[in-house]
Amino acid sequence: DQEIEEKENYAKRCYRNKQERRCYYTGQPGAERHEIWGGPWRQTSIEMGFQVDLSPEMHRKFHAAQEDWVIREINWWKRHYQEMYENKLIESGIKPEQARQCWMALIGKNYL
Repeated sequence: DQEIEEKENYAKRCYRNKQERRCYYTGQPGAERHEIWGGPWRQTSIEMGFQVDLSPEMHRKFHAAQEDWVIREINWWKRHYQEMYENKLIESGIKPEQARQCWMALIGKNYL
């Protein structure tokens, strides 16, 4: 699926300079970095790169999480990052059930 491939390619890129960041959804420059997990997991999101760059307008929409499409996207990113995390562990030789245990220790909720 092209949409999934685009999201995966986007997730692999990391911009440190805000002026170079572009909103994943609109392409608008100067995007803000949104951590997929906030609250007590915000720092984990930062350290693990569980983030997406969003225009200020999109960032507000993601924080409000009032629109159905936004909720679907938030859930997609959560599943995506969990799958990436677990697959990386599995590729390193860890058994799938151990990878899931590591995920649960990190985030505490299964999204798959």
